[in-house]
Amino acid sequence: MKPFIKFFASIELAIACMVLGLLLVFLGTIEQVNLGIHGATEAYFYTFFVYWNIPNTEISIPYLPGGYSIGLVLLTNLITALFVRFRYSWKKTGIFMIHIGVITLLLGELISSMMQVDSSMMIDEGASSNFSEDRIVTELAIIDHSLSETTDRVYAFPDSMLKSGREARHEDLPFIISVNRHMENSLLQRRDENTPADALIANKGFGLDLFAIEVPKTGKMDDINYSTAILTFFDSSGEVIGTWLARLGLLPQKFTFDGKEYSLEIRRQRYYYPFDIKLIDFSHDRYLGTSVPMNFSSEIELTNEDRGEKRDFLIYMNHPLRYNGITFFQGSFVPTANPDEDRISILQVVTNPGRHLPYISCILIFAGLAVQFTTSLITFMGKRSKRS
Repeated sequence: MKPFIKFFASIELAIACMVLGLLLVFLGTIEQVNLGIHGATEAYFYTFFVYWNIPNTEISIPYLPGGYSIGLVLLTNLITALFVRFRYSWKKTGIFMIHIGVITLLLGELISSMMQVDSSMMIDEGASSNFSEDRIVTELAIIDHSLSETTDRVYAFPDSMLKSGREARHEDLPFIISVNRHMENSLLQRRDENTPADALIANKGFGLDLFAIEVPKTGKMDDINYSTAILTFFDSSGEVIGTWLARLGLLPQKFTFDGKEYSLEIRRQRYYYPFDIKLIDFSHDRYLGTSVPMNFSSEIELTNEDRGEKRDFLIYMNHPLRYNGITFFQGSFVPTANPDEDRISILQVVTNPGRHLPYISCILIFAGLAVQFTTSLITFMGKRSKRS
């Protein structure tokens, strides 16, 4: 056996990956206090290396393999060992099933970490919605209101395009958008005599009265990253139309160009669906004599005109709706001063192509353990009967 293959098939490598994985889980759990759940997940598990930032500099040094590195090495070890070291016989059927189960579990987590999308859908009673909004990722939306009184055309530029110094353009838009500066998180301040010079460039909309100060990005569940951009619009000849301050949470800012009315805003990235969900009724049950939520549920009507479907569902805690590869959970609601008047439901929407793999993995591992135990027991009882 070649040393290279022998190394990747060794039990020592598997043990080293498990030890590093335990260390990574411990450090990532501790760091949740500072970074939050999402921040710690991105910094420790959904990365190839964990970095240490040198104080007072922008230099980062990797000091520990991240979740992707450990997972890929362990996956390679299991697959290599299965083909190189494993010699199949009926007595090892259980071990074979356990190996396949662990490999399936690792693949499922890899697919989920790279392809799962979490978003939320907010619906008022009697209203309908056909889109959900990402909980983290934002986009720049340019809305053309000139089509008709009931229809707008939306041009959405993903957050990845809003980098300082870059341009965003679309062939159907008569102007070019230059990103002067982009901030992943910011605080708003009112303009005064102490306003920084680089903030004075904004001469339209909210930028006339406000300016943004960049602050560190947060990964805590209850905190929000207010994506902000200073945008300059140019016409086809290169003439400046104006410069706007756009920020998550600000209302759309309207402007007119070439006789057409447009608006711009930074909003949460939207995911549109080929069906509508209407909230028939939202119920908020509370513990007797208190305002503490005991249970909340949403009675919805799902309409898919392409399939000719119109169905009613009840979504409540731990009983989601699964439809068209998408799972809708009862996530939360918008509280009001009077709990009896709560009307707005918030559905958590999850799209995960690998959602079935953890279940398959658990079944394979459990069945493998059962088969291996039964096989060993039969072998032991056979040897014992021969002795007697």
